[in-house]
Amino acid sequence: AAADAIEGAGALFIDGGVVGPAPRSTPPTRLYVSGPDCTPMQVLQAEFLEVREIGDAIGRASALKMCYAALTKGTWTLHAALLTAAARLGISGELRTEFEGSQKDAYARMQAMIPRLPVDAGRWVGEMEEIAATFEAAGVTPDFHLGAAEMFRLLDGTPFSAETRETMDRDRTLEETIEAVCKVIADRD
Repeated sequence: AAADAIEGAGALFIDGGVVGPAPRSTPPTRLYVSGPDCTPMQVLQAEFLEVREIGDAIGRASALKMCYAALTKGTWTLHAALLTAAARLGISGELRTEFEGSQKDAYARMQAMIPRLPVDAGRWVGEMEEIAATFEAAGVTPDFHLGAAEMFRLLDGTPFSAETRETMDRDRTLEETIEAVCKVIADRD
């Protein structure tokens, strides 16, 4: 739809998808581009931004972005969902003990990432819905990422979502975040 609008106005359309954090660190953020002529995008190549051309077809760059975010943000929401379910089922302590023994690296990533999710959760709902639509168009179930969108809605319903990346409480724990999500669910019931 975007290509139709831009090309209909007589302009060159280049599909693009950003992978990685804002361009300010190493390794560089990747800007994947696709389309019949991606040459104009090379002007953006810089120390912290790498432009990667991945073909002539419009949609390839967006598809790569959707599949990448399906893993990263989708995994974060899976972690938040399973920890929320464990809390509501009263087995958080036991699950934490198991994770500390058998899934130490995964649990460390959960502890690092989940407290940060409410800050961006609201803007990631739409991205999860776009991923779901992309998957459905590819003949793959959209349900995983529709669930991820719902998990981001829950995270966005916590008081922590009013923070910004600059004002976020960096000492907030995984447990405090999950407790806040559980309260959002309880308030809905």
